[in-house]
Amino acid sequence: MQNSEPLFRTIPALLDFCEAQYGPREIIRWREGEEVRGASYAHFVREARALAAALAARTEPGEKIAVTGENSYHWLLCWFAVLSAGRVAVPLDPLLPAADLLALLEKSGASLLFCSASFKDVAASFGRAVFMRDVPAMLAPFDGATGWPCTAQGDDLAAIMFTSGTTGQPKGVMLSHWNLISNALSACRCLDLAGHQVLVVLPLHHIASLNTGMLTQLPGGCTLCLCTIRHFSKDLVAYQPVYGMVVPLLVERMYRQIWDEAKKQKKDKLLRVLLACSDGFLKLGIDLRRKLFKSVLAAFGGKMEWLCCGGAAISDEYVRGFLRFGIEVLPAYGITECAPGVASTQRGAYRTDSGGTVIDCNEVKIVGGEIYVKGDNVSCGYYRDEAATREAFTEDGWHKTGDLGALGKDNYLYITGRKKNLIILSNGKNVSPEGLELKLMDIPYIKEALVYQDGDEIAAELFLDEEIPDAAARLEGDLLALNRRLPAYQRVTKTALRDTEFPKTTTKKIIRK
Repeated sequence: MQNSEPLFRTIPALLDFCEAQYGPREIIRWREGEEVRGASYAHFVREARALAAALAARTEPGEKIAVTGENSYHWLLCWFAVLSAGRVAVPLDPLLPAADLLALLEKSGASLLFCSASFKDVAASFGRAVFMRDVPAMLAPFDGATGWPCTAQGDDLAAIMFTSGTTGQPKGVMLSHWNLISNALSACRCLDLAGHQVLVVLPLHHIASLNTGMLTQLPGGCTLCLCTIRHFSKDLVAYQPVYGMVVPLLVERMYRQIWDEAKKQKKDKLLRVLLACSDGFLKLGIDLRRKLFKSVLAAFGGKMEWLCCGGAAISDEYVRGFLRFGIEVLPAYGITECAPGVASTQRGAYRTDSGGTVIDCNEVKIVGGEIYVKGDNVSCGYYRDEAATREAFTEDGWHKTGDLGALGKDNYLYITGRKKNLIILSNGKNVSPEGLELKLMDIPYIKEALVYQDGDEIAAELFLDEEIPDAAARLEGDLLALNRRLPAYQRVTKTALRDTEFPKTTTKKIIRK
């Protein structure tokens, strides 16, 4: 846990700190058509003060204000202004159907909605909406505002974050200013962030992107580079980020892009030779990776050093594969109720199958195989859902994550699966499907896997790489080889092949049966 008193405990206090420390430095860069634009910390904070004053003139302290839309400068401006005005932000997933968005607006009790122009139907039905394109007009009468409309406290409710789990209805996780700030400061210390260009590609409505990917970067004066999947390759070259927050699916796609491009240029054999040479030099203490793989790294902007990866387990193949090219993939573990970071891998300290070491804003214990978390970052519960709160939180403040795991040497946390997904066989053996799914996806042509219980057998539904024509023919032999390496009770005895990818949540997690 943190011992020293922090310089700030709330979002507006963080903005004051950043303005004083980094005023002329760029806080954000984004794309408008073919043009890349930027804004300084001083400019952003000035506009946040103006918008906070505008909100104070039309809403009351504590009112819920929702924000939805694509990642943008104005999305961030609205979010920061809401919290700095003493109101409660409700970020909503822009990929949800209109009916679901309206249901969450009602559930949260939102009195106002900021949205991008593509949400005209939601805005019309809700009736109390401001399009982000109209935000500049709101700022004008309050330009030059000083201070903040009210004095926020660390324990004040800051945001309601609706979970996007793979099963069940979304719950509104209540996070205070200090929940967010304590987690951001802890992650910042763990990763030693300072002054770099940071890739922001995950949707900001999700807590991992909002806090770990964005808020964590600000105390160190970093520049947020808003990137879209549509212009991903172009944005990487334009922004030249040093690191970023990603999910396993994006890591896998980036890694496959390297080899697809090498094969396209008929240089894949040369690339393998260079990798072998590089590995040999590394054993002698000579690191030539950034020279040998300069052209590979150029596709990611040329300055990429590491990627923090969370949201789901990632195969060791991709972690070690990227490391051979000179980019570290650092697995992290978090959950919305913990704002979200619980554990993170420090640079040069990767351990197979671990989510990293427990960060210093919280503590972890294992109860009956389940991960419990307690700390400054842990939510007080779910909005308007006392029953769910009682079920998931103990009276003395521990959050029962629902994840299974173990604490290892040096406080490394190992995650083995979800408690509710656990397969319990008639012989009393317990099997975590997530672990088997990773082993299946280590077979190169298996792109996606879903393991489940079928009677007293373990079955797997698989989506194979369509570009490998003999994949289905090779499956039986490769599956037999995998089963020989597994204990008898973990062996996959039934398989079914899919013609399309699995349906997923908007955070790219497979929706389980």
